[in-house]
Amino acid sequence: MTKSLAAISAGFIVAIPSTFCLLKKVRIKSKIRHFQVSLAFGLPTALFIYLLQTRFAVPIVIITVVLSLLVVALELTLRRVALKTSKNLGSFRHGRSGGGLSHAEAKEAAGSYPDDYLTEKFWLEQRQARRNLAAQKLEYKIVNQTETATHKIDSVTNVMCGEYSVSNGIRNTTDGHKGDVQDSLTVLLLGGSPLVGNEVPDRLTSSSFLQRMANDHKININVVNGGASGSSVLGRTKLLKDLIDATSIAVFVFGVNDFGWYDRKLKKLVIDCVSLPLRILRAIVDLGSEVANFTYEKISPWYYRKATRNAVNVATETLNDAYEFCNLNSVHMIAILEPNLYTRQTLHGYENQLINRFNRDLRTLILESYKYYEAWIKTVPYGVSATHIFDMSNSSVFLDWCHLNARGNKLIAEFIFDELQRRSIISTSFTD
Repeated sequence: MTKSLAAISAGFIVAIPSTFCLLKKVRIKSKIRHFQVSLAFGLPTALFIYLLQTRFAVPIVIITVVLSLLVVALELTLRRVALKTSKNLGSFRHGRSGGGLSHAEAKEAAGSYPDDYLTEKFWLEQRQARRNLAAQKLEYKIVNQTETATHKIDSVTNVMCGEYSVSNGIRNTTDGHKGDVQDSLTVLLLGGSPLVGNEVPDRLTSSSFLQRMANDHKININVVNGGASGSSVLGRTKLLKDLIDATSIAVFVFGVNDFGWYDRKLKKLVIDCVSLPLRILRAIVDLGSEVANFTYEKISPWYYRKATRNAVNVATETLNDAYEFCNLNSVHMIAILEPNLYTRQTLHGYENQLINRFNRDLRTLILESYKYYEAWIKTVPYGVSATHIFDMSNSSVFLDWCHLNARGNKLIAEFIFDELQRRSIISTSFTD
């Protein structure tokens, strides 16, 4: 007993100063953290000192010293080689999305194109509009508890707050064709919140840009913004089947809601469902260990592979189903793999502040799923990738990892317009 108490005392005599030294270097002042780390150091050290009194002491000392030196050498080597890279991977926190930014930060992200559109007045309008829409959806769901289809719930929502308006769940597209709607084609855009364009006025959504491009070329079409926040290919296909007819063109803009980010069974974000060993490894990464960082980078793609593969399979099968449906109804359809912050090769301006803001597992999920999507989309006649359309832009286009400013919306609209013309789906033959 005396030897054991002496060993424990000696262990904590060694551990407590080491703890203060370590936590001072990583700037942690929490008293409870000092106690936790002291305990973590003290008990193994006590055991080690106690073992020194046995015949196993020498081999234990040699093995411990060698392993410690190897870990330290690896840590220092990785810090020299990979420290700059790891800083760009982000943390494990959830950053604020575009709509949750302060007005000052949103204005910086918006830039000056096409004018000083992101006023404080509009920023308050879009927030109020989204609150009103959420309240209408909640009220409808309370009365109609059996209704789960997103597009059915959205269809009862209407709001008009200055330059932000929604009618029957559809975001307003400005500058619509003034002639007889029955004599024009309908271009139905289907996608998630980047397509809705919550962060810009009605006139600066990608659908409004596309409408004006068609007007300028005297092409007789009406663009409908069929986007919905958080909606995946699965949800938008249900909307497609309700709205489509022989005078329609269906354009899916997909990817940022189709990478396996949500576990439908657990009803939680996948990145919040990691196992305890990965959580511990995350904590060590956050303390600045390059060994832990290197290990996590190798393990996390493997860990998330099931979620990404399931998401890709569901999305691709659903798109194939939508394509068959469109063919049966004599409707043209294209599917566009949309860009995001992690597929852009060079970041500009405000975007440089974003790369470290979001959970690094989000980046892993996106890149893993897009690897499969990029390969798949080349094999289908209706598919095309737009993942690198922002690479030539020398200005920022993102407000967060996927939502766009007005410049980004215009570039998306230009890509859609060019693709529709390239496939001869629209042309000047559809004129007034």
